[in-house]
Amino acid sequence: MHIHFTYQHVPRTPQLEKVIERHVQKLGKLLVRFAPDLVHLHGGLESNGKHQNTVCSINLSLPTVQLHAREEGGNLLTDLQACFNHIGEQVKRHKRALRREEAWKRRRPKRPVSIRLESSEETERVTPRKRR
Repeated sequence: MHIHFTYQHVPRTPQLEKVIERHVQKLGKLLVRFAPDLVHLHGGLESNGKHQNTVCSINLSLPTVQLHAREEGGNLLTDLQACFNHIGEQVKRHKRALRREEAWKRRRPKRPVSIRLESSEETERVTPRKRR
């Protein structure tokens, strides 16, 4: 995976580097099946000095799709974590679509089940709960 981050008016601290490295490792676990040479992660961290506003944006290029996440707020670390979480959810959704999981779900017919109660001689019909 090719990783590139830019910092505009943001100091490059070890704490930021540690957070980025941890989230890149998490993404790497999700992207094992993709060719490493074809996966590109571009990130940008910006700060506007006048308004104390920070912007974090991440682009992940895969062979089949390009994913984007952008967060604005006051705290750069929480914005960065939210961006990575959003990208992770998008990757999971994309892998689910590639596997076509919706087409493989098995539809089961609803059949009533007969249960004989010991206290009475009646037989009660109960429909099973829907599986999810």
